[in-house]
Amino acid sequence: MKAEQDALASVKPTWLESGRKAHPGQPLRRGDLLWRRLLWWTGYVIAGLLLQRQFPGLDALAPGFLLALQERKTIQTLWLFLLFTLIQEGTGSLHFGMGMIWYGGQMVLFRLGSRLFVADNIIFVVLFSASLGVCYGVLFWLICALHDIPSDYAELFRLSLLQAAAIPIVWGLARICRPRTAAHAH
Repeated sequence: MKAEQDALASVKPTWLESGRKAHPGQPLRRGDLLWRRLLWWTGYVIAGLLLQRQFPGLDALAPGFLLALQERKTIQTLWLFLLFTLIQEGTGSLHFGMGMIWYGGQMVLFRLGSRLFVADNIIFVVLFSASLGVCYGVLFWLICALHDIPSDYAELFRLSLLQAAAIPIVWGLARICRPRTAAHAH
């Protein structure tokens, strides 16, 4: 019987093993978790881009970046920083630089805020999103001024409010869809 199982195992391709489910009580293997995270983030990016298409000027990827910061997985956060920056810089009409400052600023605000508050509760997220709303308007105005693009202050205010209001909503929905990964970030 053992020889028969060994013969079957040698014929079975190794790529099939990564899709098998763990038995109840048995933790998932590292490769399985990696694929699940990759699929989840791919779905999130697609949903975020569709949301951005419906609401021009909104960065729907920012709540996902907040979620990644809360999970405190450094490699994942750095990859998302790179991916989200490239997406926003590639789809935007401003010169390169705003996306890096925007997501880098989120990292700084998160670090500062998480020292004062528990980073995974709604009060932190609301304060964080209000701060990002202000930063979004100021950063957008600054980049427009550097490129000699006239700014409509009413539009900047509307975009800042939209960004500040959308972050808690999208973050909450993303957190509900990804309940096991949001660790307590203090």
